[in-house]
Amino acid sequence: MRYLVVSDIHGEADKLDQVLDKAEYDPQEDQLILLGDYIDRGPSSKRVIEKVKRLVKDDSAVAIKGNHDDMFIRSKEDLEAMELWKMNGAATTIQSYEGRMEEVKEDQQWLEENLHLYYETDDYIFVHAGLEPETPLEQQDEDTLLWTRHEEKVGLGKTVIHGHTPVPEIAYYEDQIDIDTGAAYGGKLTMLELPSHKVYTV
Repeated sequence: MRYLVVSDIHGEADKLDQVLDKAEYDPQEDQLILLGDYIDRGPSSKRVIEKVKRLVKDDSAVAIKGNHDDMFIRSKEDLEAMELWKMNGAATTIQSYEGRMEEVKEDQQWLEENLHLYYETDDYIFVHAGLEPETPLEQQDEDTLLWTRHEEKVGLGKTVIHGHTPVPEIAYYEDQIDIDTGAAYGGKLTMLELPSHKVYTV
């Protein structure tokens, strides 16, 4: 079985479709893992969320929560989260719903109920931003999983696959791999195939 991992889609629905095509994604053979930040900055946040919902429901894809998704979820009842989200690209997401606020609420609810903080296998830990070094998974702080940026060894005996910190090409640090290649800023959307480490980019 292949793991196909993609992170930080940020409203780039067309790039997501194209990278899945490039990898010849087959839900019968592949486990798709989405590392969060589905929304903000790019033009089609609503379309990305629709796609994520279908992939989870129909293909049993694993969808992990990113910091942008967390701000979106919490903004429905937390003024501070709303202000933080506004500073981090909320306008393009709101625009993609074309004023249909009922659909915004539905998607906030779905994301809150269906996104994971991490996904663990025998060899890998998949998370949005990273992990605190030398700290067991069950003791990790949620803010760390969503917001951290570091390159040192995590030291949990598995390879940590994450996004969140934009890099020009997939970056290997100690026991971490950063796969966010900056689609949010006009860069590439990158998918990593494991265990082969083959890379697909759009």
